Amino acid sequence: MNATTVAVDCPVCGADAIDPYAVENGFELVRCGGCGLLYVTPRPDPVATAVAHQYGLHEGDTTLAVTGRYRPDRVRPYLRILRDVHGASLPPTCRRWLDIGCGHGEFLTALGRFAGDDVSLIGLEPNVTKARGCAARGLDVRSVGLEEVDGNFSTISLLNVFSHLQDPTEFIAGCVARLDPGGELLLETGDTADLAAVDHPRPLFLPDHLLFANERIVHRVLTEAGLQVLSVHHYSAASAVPVQVIRECQRAVQRGDVPPVLAATRRWVRERRRRIDMYIRARRPD
Repeated sequence: MNATTVAVDCPVCGADAIDPYAVENGFELVRCGGCGLLYVTPRPDPVATAVAHQYGLHEGDTTLAVTGRYRPDRVRPYLRILRDVHGASLPPTCRRWLDIGCGHGEFLTALGRFAGDDVSLIGLEPNVTKARGCAARGLDVRSVGLEEVDGNFSTISLLNVFSHLQDPTEFIAGCVARLDPGGELLLETGDTADLAAVDHPRPLFLPDHLLFANERIVHRVLTEAGLQVLSVHHYSAASAVPVQVIRECQRAVQRGDVPPVLAATRRWVRERRRRIDMYIRARRPD
């Protein structure tokens, strides 16, 4: 492990009492004795983390590559979630939407279809490869920080971002400051901090993921930032199509090894039954 690491207290409540939870890729995940947040400590320093996000390579006992690829099959589920959260259409006051950590742009693509031409859409993505791919697909995506984007927004979305944050309280407060009065935040993350270690989805992808929360913890962070929580929607974290199972089956067949196929199938069935992916909609007061 080459990166400099720093020990931290709980990034949500500041408590220093911890219980060991899990170890992966040379990093330890602990549970806060105060609020129950799962977080990595010691963790890579902020400079190393920023570089890792830029290139999608996180150093540990082995190098974790997380850039991935564009997944058009994710667009339709995002459309369904937008309808669940907003109904038939976005509020008429929604004119400018910022998607922070937009990845390969699947959510922005879904949002463009849902909102039409009435809403200006901007994405921020630190991973330069992902950002280039988004631009090639005609999306307005920039590899800059929030402070480098002008103006305020009707809505800011954070999908699969909370678990990567060094300081979630400070980051959410910064987002709230960039919302219009009455503007909204849409946050997606896992509802897993209450799970026993043996039941937590694996791999943990440490140290790309630094935090694992639950509904209670995220609600606390949002309300302390001055937001009113409007709704919470829970979904299965596993794809309806068992892509990972299919891949593991293909590799197992090549090896002539059946047990991994059965184990992968059981794991997928279990994950499909658990609704541990949550979308929280919150509003800044007028």
